[in-house]
Order: sequence, then C-alpha cells, then structure tokens
Amino acid sequence: MRCNPASAGQGYFAFSSPGDGWFHFGLYVASRPTVSRYVLHTAQAGYVGLKLTSTGALECWVDNTLVGTTAALATGQWYWIGVRDKTAASNLEWMQVDGVGQGFLATATITTNIGWAGCGSTEASAIDIYIDDVISDNAGFLAPSKVALLLPISDNYRDTLWTGGSGGTTNLYDAVNNTPPVGSATESNTTQIEHAGGAAASTDRYDANLTPYVDVGITQSDVIIGLQMVIVWGEDISTGTKLLSYTSLLNPNNFSGESSIDVSTGHGSGAVGTYSTGTDYWNERRSAIRTTGLTNVVTVAAGMRVVRPETASRVASVCFMGMYVAWTPYVAPPVSMVVPRRVYPQLLSH
Repeated sequence: MRCNPASAGQGYFAFSSPGDGWFHFGLYVASRPTVSRYVLHTAQAGYVGLKLTSTGALECWVDNTLVGTTAALATGQWYWIGVRDKTAASNLEWMQVDGVGQGFLATATITTNIGWAGCGSTEASAIDIYIDDVISDNAGFLAPSKVALLLPISDNYRDTLWTGGSGGTTNLYDAVNNTPPVGSATESNTTQIEHAGGAAASTDRYDANLTPYVDVGITQSDVIIGLQMVIVWGEDISTGTKLLSYTSLLNPNNFSGESSIDVSTGHGSGAVGTYSTGTDYWNERRSAIRTTGLTNVVTVAAGMRVVRPETASRVASVCFMGMYVAWTPYVAPPVSMVVPRRVYPQLLSH
C-alpha cells in the first residue's frame, strides 16, 4: 500500500480487529517528510506509535514517551519493522529493524493496540512511503521475512476447450500473468483465457508453470512459511452458472484452492468488462494461506491448475493466476573465532 499524502493530508489503513502482541510490517521510504510524521498509529497515553523524521530515522513512542530513535533508514529500500504492542511489566525491547533489536527498553502499560498503519495524522509535510506484509503475532518478534508473487511463465498442459480469448492454443500463460490483470470485454489471446463449455467430461484443465522459486531469491536453506493462490475469473454472459476449480501443481502438489465455485461469486454477476474500470464483474478468489507441510524443494518449480468441473455449455474466463510465497531467509550462525594453538617443535640438543 502506498501512502503519499500532501502536507496536512492523511493516507493510511485501519484494522477492524487489531492484534495484541508484536506487530510487524515492511516499510519502504520513497521520500522523507520535512517534519516528523506518524507512519504507525499514534503516541497517545497507552499506545505505541512510530514517527519518521526528516532525516529518515524512526522514533518509537510508547505510552506517550519517546523510548528511542533508530539510525536513518535509506530511501528506496525495504525494511522489516517489528514493534512490541503488549504491556511490559519490566524493561523489555520495544522495536526491531530487520530482526535487530534497537535497545529501546521500557516498562509501560498498553491499553489500546495498534489500529492503523500509514499516515493517519495531519502533520505539515508531504511524505511518500509504502507498507507491505503486515503481520501480528502474540508470541514474540518474527524473523525478517520476504514475500514474492510467482506468475505463469509457460504452458504445462491444455485440454482442447481451454483457449486464449480469441482462440489461441499456445502461450495461454501470457494472458494470465499480467499485474494488474488486463481482462477485457474485447477479449484477445493476451487479455484472458476461456473455456468454451460443453466438455465431454468434468476434468478439463489448464496447467501453468510458475516462476521458479530460485528466481525470486529463495535458496535451499531458507524456510518457506506460507503459500496462497490467487485467481481472477468471470463469465461472458450472466445467464446460468459456470463452475471452476483451482489447485496447485507440482510444488506443492497437494495444495487445494477452491472447488466448483460459480465464477459470478464475489464482485457480481454479469458479462466481464475491462478489469481496470471497477465495474467489470471480474471476481478475485484467494485460497486459504497454507502454513504447514511446506518442504523447501526450490529445484522443483511451482505450478497452478484451473479446472472446469462440469459439462455445461456456457463460457467461463480467467484473466489472472498466481501464487504468493512467503519465506524467512537463512541466517548463518556466527563463525567461531577459536584461535588454533600453535605448537613449537622441541629443540633438540646435540
């Protein structure tokens, strides 16, 4: 999310159910303010808040008291920020930057948890920041993590009735890997794929190979902590139901998305239009976030499958497929600095 309000303006998002524990988010500073601006919650009594200063440092405010100031954050770079959001009965750490404690120790009682991120106040300066990967945990600080979106890069398999929007039979992946999607009422082989309906069986599928894990920076030593599939689909006409299902393919090969969902479920029923207009009737679906049974086999690429699980004759379309992957980068343990003992040969006398 980008927050770039003008002087005295606001740009933030709020949480309906804030967590109670340790709050984390990715922070990217595109341009610094000329006066300190809140980038996380506020500094009232019983609250925890962060201010970004004109020099790029983050001030950590706890119970309306400044408990510490970080070194300056560079512009044009992502940082993993962790903030304690829970009462401390004795001096405890309140903040981390990229997994490193800042030594901001204090005893304080928290009466209201962090409820918004971004620029929720109206300080007299423009600012431009990005916020991503917001995570709350009730057990402690989380190690710095990364998130990437794996996109279709090639066709793996296509049943005959799956084609490009204007009938193409190759390179279907190129219509479902656009960010943002470019689904259109004037369909083409690069805007969407579709299933014409009327299959002889309920197993017609299109399989796409996704970006290899190694290409987004994941190594064999890293720990994959979560996966989520995303698909965007719709219908050519609003009459009748058209069902689609989606699952993962290859790695992992047992991650189910949703089964037999009417493509009109969500944003509404109607013939698809241009995705970017907001009145398009394209419906985004997201799988549950998978956090268990994730073996890091980065040498095997991920894939994604969409299936028409019925023999109805009406057209169903898809304009996006992808899979988010979250991982914790491996951190090598410190190298032992044991100095080898030097043994001197015994001097022999003659």
